[in-house]
Amino acid sequence: MPLVGKRYAQALFELSENDINSVRQEFEDIVGIYNSDKEFSSFLLDPRIKLDNKQTAVRNIFTGRISKNMLNFILLLIAKQRIKNIPEIYENFVHLINERANILEMKIITAKPLEEQQLYRLKEKFRNKYNASAVKSTEIVDASIIGGVKVIVGDKVYDGSIKGRIESLTELVSV
Repeated sequence: MPLVGKRYAQALFELSENDINSVRQEFEDIVGIYNSDKEFSSFLLDPRIKLDNKQTAVRNIFTGRISKNMLNFILLLIAKQRIKNIPEIYENFVHLINERANILEMKIITAKPLEEQQLYRLKEKFRNKYNASAVKSTEIVDASIIGGVKVIVGDKVYDGSIKGRIESLTELVSV
């Protein structure tokens, strides 16, 4: 995760510790608007538009609809020309919330969708391994792994895929 996203997410996280759930919801809504409304995001990213005009527009749109801290945070991102990083900042912010709540985030990559029972057992195994209170997983189907399972937790990769084993054998043989 790039440093910019981490720093701004950490700052917002520390600022909002008393009301983290509502700030998360507001931030999610703003990022949703930013990602889905290309006209809005293009306006915020356009270097020809003065920062003051961008901030005035954001104030007009969001004053009374979001908390003062969140509004000031968005205005700061505009002033520091970091608004383009808002999706990344949001991801880091959610990661910090999950980390504090002891929620394990993981990606599960399989060649075909897992059955509910298989998915549950896999999540439980990793929940226990990491001593987490809960697991949030993203399931990805990627036929290129041929078979097996590849699990990514943070920066650790547990590769039990056939493709991973073939690659390991290829490295071993080519040495």
